[in-house]
Amino acid sequence: MHLRNGLLVLLSVLIIAATVYGGWANFQPQPQLPFAIRWMDAHHAILEPIPGLTPTSLHAGDRLDLAQQSHATLIALLGSESAFLPPLASYPLVVERGLARINVTVHPVDGKGGAILRWAEWAALYAVILYAFIALLALWWGHDRAAFGMAFWAMAEAPLAFAVTFLWPSTTPMVLFALLGAVAFSLMGRIGFYVMVESIVGSAIPPGRRARWRGLFALVLGAATVVTFGGPVAVVALGWGGLMQSWLQWVLPASYLVPFVLLMVSFRHADAQEKLRLRWLIWGSVLFLTGLVFTDIPLPLNYVVSILLADGLTTLSCLAFLYAVLRHRVVNITVAINRALVYALTTSLVLGLFALLESLVERSALSRGTGLLLELAVPLGLGAALSTVHGRIEAMVERYIFRRQYRAETALRRFAEECGFITEPENLFKIGIAEIVRHMNAPRVALYERIAGGYTCRWQQGKPALPEQIPADDPVFIGLRARHAEPDQRRTGSVLGTDVYAYPLRQRGDLLGALVVSERPGEHYAADERSLLFHVAHEMGAALFALRVQEHEARAQENEEKARQSEMRAQANELLLKEARMREVALLNALHITGSAGDA
Repeated sequence: MHLRNGLLVLLSVLIIAATVYGGWANFQPQPQLPFAIRWMDAHHAILEPIPGLTPTSLHAGDRLDLAQQSHATLIALLGSESAFLPPLASYPLVVERGLARINVTVHPVDGKGGAILRWAEWAALYAVILYAFIALLALWWGHDRAAFGMAFWAMAEAPLAFAVTFLWPSTTPMVLFALLGAVAFSLMGRIGFYVMVESIVGSAIPPGRRARWRGLFALVLGAATVVTFGGPVAVVALGWGGLMQSWLQWVLPASYLVPFVLLMVSFRHADAQEKLRLRWLIWGSVLFLTGLVFTDIPLPLNYVVSILLADGLTTLSCLAFLYAVLRHRVVNITVAINRALVYALTTSLVLGLFALLESLVERSALSRGTGLLLELAVPLGLGAALSTVHGRIEAMVERYIFRRQYRAETALRRFAEECGFITEPENLFKIGIAEIVRHMNAPRVALYERIAGGYTCRWQQGKPALPEQIPADDPVFIGLRARHAEPDQRRTGSVLGTDVYAYPLRQRGDLLGALVVSERPGEHYAADERSLLFHVAHEMGAALFALRVQEHEARAQENEEKARQSEMRAQANELLLKEARMREVALLNALHITGSAGDA
């Protein structure tokens, strides 16, 4: 196995295993301390009771002196709300109530709430599954730096961090390990997110400005690393919580804010097509950052409300990111939904439904004494009914899933039927290229026609421009003359580049030219789209051949008319010459007679 494929398989197994484990652990009992805490200053925390969980020996407003707590208790205070605690452990607390100090021993309790928190658990699971899907999609079908940055971000931010958070600890120190491990994956995810954004905006940032953006991101990420790693370590080792203050926690979402601002700045200077691609990525980032605020920042909100908002916004952000990838291809992936496969699945679904209904009818309504005619009528009736259902399903699939493809195919096939009735070659070139650009969303389209010694570009649209002249023995055109389909452009080394498809304009086995279509940014044309372009090129070739034949016939008739007129002018000139000669002879004769008379 190739090293790259082996690494992809290993990462995929890791992502799937982390997702499955995290999903399972998400619905298990979650031992945690029976209260929440709020960091008051560098040395004290305030205890906040949880209704129904906090024992009566603890009161709201009780203070915890960090220096008086054991290491195990400090770890439990740090990880109680974000990791599992050992279910059978016990933690001594030194509580300050007024001027008195009270020693209390607490045990972990199941922190799961009612039905509302169950909805939050499902939302969290959906978000992790979507993250895993995005990571696998970008890993296996991604082809650029932005795709791998997205894969690294999605993989580290959710499945891995989620699974590490829910590691079932046998000892309290493992809680600190799980907490720091989740933080490490989350910080690595921020690096992947920045790589993705910087790669997507690409040349929109000059090299000098890009270095400044990188420096700013490294500075904020370094501050987030100090806070997230140094805070828990300082609490456990020194009993000092100065880095755990709520105002310092804003540095966590701020590390995502740097690439988000970079994305917004690039969006302002992007063209209309690029803005359409980036819009959903920006909306997903807004939802993601808002959910991150509810996750990382201790806000004065109800605990259940905060969890619901955090998990719900995270799920919505994943859907927005996924839509941006699959619909607008913000990263370079080659995955496409195959229409034939979808229709085959719908047919299989209808056939399975038919078999199920027939089995149910036979068991419930048809007995052994039922007549043969009724036994034949039942499956025929079911087949007729399900045939209508099948047609409705396919119509819905065509309308909602493949609506853009259906409209594009319909429009281009209509043009292919009508292009034979265009009367001017220039209009054929202009209209054909405009239709392809409009319906295929192609960034560059050009039409080449054969001339002496090569091929010349008759019309093109899009930038950067394709070459105006191409030699006859260019590898692409050699392939077009040798085969009836587009050649493998990625192996030819043509002057056209490696991001275009060339389709032959052929008639009667003769190559008249080629239709050249550039790939969409970050996306390859599907097989049915290439087949459609091949059909359009064939019809345009036939129309061009007919127009050139008409031009040749018109020129031939014009030349014939000119020759006939020249012949008529020659005949008239000959008659005039004869008349002139006759007059000359008559004049000579008259002079001769006059001279003879004078001599006499």
